Amino acid sequence: MATLFFPGCQVKKDYPEASKKLAEYIQSKGAVETVGCCRVDHGKATQSDTALVVCNNCANLVSESGDPGEIAFVWEMIDSDPSFPFPDYHGEKMILQDCWMAADRPNVHKAIRSLLGKMNIQVVELPENREKTTFCGMNLTAPCNPSNAKLAPKRYVEEGGHMFHPMEPEERQAYFNDYCKQFTTDKVVCYCKSCRGALLAGGADAKHIIQLLFPED
Repeated sequence: MATLFFPGCQVKKDYPEASKKLAEYIQSKGAVETVGCCRVDHGKATQSDTALVVCNNCANLVSESGDPGEIAFVWEMIDSDPSFPFPDYHGEKMILQDCWMAADRPNVHKAIRSLLGKMNIQVVELPENREKTTFCGMNLTAPCNPSNAKLAPKRYVEEGGHMFHPMEPEERQAYFNDYCKQFTTDKVVCYCKSCRGALLAGGADAKHIIQLLFPED
């Protein structure tokens, strides 16, 4: 029985320092094997293993094309750790943007909100939140990634194929601009690269939760 950590290629690329701190934290908590890209290594986890993930897409690909006994998110691991040194954001209000790729994962919704509360952040909910969200920014305004369709056909083709609405660049930009007009706080928190990319494009000060948990020194 092993815990296999999928650190998320894009998360490591976008947040190298925070990702390094996260990896060090996870290794400090016990025997964890860090594996590479979920698109290549999705089959490494067996029924006796736990796949520990950062990325919502990694979770979906490993779930369908692998055979893990359990999918666990790092957010749940941190949330259950009473000794984690949470930064204090002094009661700042932040909009929370849920991700369509995790719309069917109430455990993620719960953990993210709990973490924000422990960082002394007041969560401001959007009308379309948790399982109701239909937002995944860049992903849903382009054709479905062929690799995603191949490795997770149930999630992205059979059940979610209708969610993809490819847009021309000008249309996409207008959509992101309009979407961000609803925000009533200075910052927006998300837990998805694609969501954050779209929010930034729309003019929002979007933060990935890994940036808040592991701020730069």
